[in-house]
Amino acid sequence: MVYEKDTKSLKNLLFQYYIPYEAGDSHYGGVEMPKWARTGSGSASCYAKHCGAEYVLSHDRYFKHLDPRLDSLRLVYDESFDEYDNILCLDLDMLVNTKENIFEIEFSDVAMVHELGVHTRQKSWLSKVMDSPGHERGIISYGKKLFGEDWVFPKSKLYPGENFRYLNGGFQLWSREGRKKARKDFKSVDDYYLHTRYTEQMYINLQLSQPVFNVTELDTSWNRLSSYQKLDGKINHYIGPHKRRMT
Repeated sequence: MVYEKDTKSLKNLLFQYYIPYEAGDSHYGGVEMPKWARTGSGSASCYAKHCGAEYVLSHDRYFKHLDPRLDSLRLVYDESFDEYDNILCLDLDMLVNTKENIFEIEFSDVAMVHELGVHTRQKSWLSKVMDSPGHERGIISYGKKLFGEDWVFPKSKLYPGENFRYLNGGFQLWSREGRKKARKDFKSVDDYYLHTRYTEQMYINLQLSQPVFNVTELDTSWNRLSSYQKLDGKINHYIGPHKRRMT
């Protein structure tokens, strides 16, 4: 069960970032923020104000030597964010459709949303990423390299019928304690990128599989995916080419 908490004495932040897309994703936006990103920023900024939180839209690249899509991890590794009690990181391709204050939800380290249906609706894609032989590309093989041959992804608590928990990185709600714990216990992001070349979502799922982390799963209404879910959520997420539907 999820309980509400008093947020009046807490310093909260809603964080987003825009860095020009590169390589195969360059059509989504260049140096100038595209209209869909400005729309997402406006939505998040209004929601932050409603929740009594600060809002930051960053254009600074934190991991200058890595894929810019890894930059949501800045909240973990950049100690300047330690002044905030709780930080909500939202992708710019998301629109908020609720007055409910997310910062009033009780959680411990981090709260995220499982991609319900990902194992059946995107089976070929997920299998290719997860099951490829060798830790050079396959996420499961890389996980076993990090954590031992007995390691497996944990099951979803909200959706136990799914093969395993797979959290979408577009919505991340972190406590200060959770961020400090991650800074201590997350394995090297450089090694991860060297071996897999994947984005922050796979990295976060791998690292949060460690039993030291207390992960609160929120229901899918907090991160509805346009690729295969009805966009009637509290926060709707316009994946890939659907970004242009935001404007």
